[in-house]
Amino acid sequence: MFEKALAHIAHRLDEAKYQGLLTEYALIGGFAVSAWGIPRASHAVEFALALGAASPTAFSQYLSAEFHVENQDDPTRGIYQLEYSTNELNIPIQLSLLPSQWTRIIVDDAVELSILECTIPVISWQVLILLKLHDGEPRDLLDAQQIFRARQPSPEDLNAMATLASHVKLSSTWQNFTEHFAP
Repeated sequence: MFEKALAHIAHRLDEAKYQGLLTEYALIGGFAVSAWGIPRASHAVEFALALGAASPTAFSQYLSAEFHVENQDDPTRGIYQLEYSTNELNIPIQLSLLPSQWTRIIVDDAVELSILECTIPVISWQVLILLKLHDGEPRDLLDAQQIFRARQPSPEDLNAMATLASHVKLSSTWQNFTEHFAP
């Protein structure tokens, strides 16, 4: 069921790119955590979007998706919400518009991976760790720790991640995290 939902939304996002309704997208959330080797249950398929100069309203209409603006404390500019329905299950799909500095590093560093028989752009494990640290919920912090331990970052990875952390204003969070988990 999730493989059909993932294939469906990836196909629709590719069509939207072709029509100029978005420029890039990348898988984030629980499925991205699983893609990088950490078994993780998820109830929703989540992507980050880069719309570029495209109209958020036109994109919403194209997908027949509801658009919700997040509260002022949340860095998310908004979320498109829709569902993929099967006979047995309704699978939530969340398409997030993040601040431009986050969107840029997510889509620039995305990696094409095969997930549930679908090849799609996935947030890099390095940026995923930073995004999880930024979100800061207990589940997110656990995800960041598990990915970090599983990927065993090289000194070069750590330096690159420190640079990315400074771009998204997470330098002190990143430093605190690495003090606890770096070898």
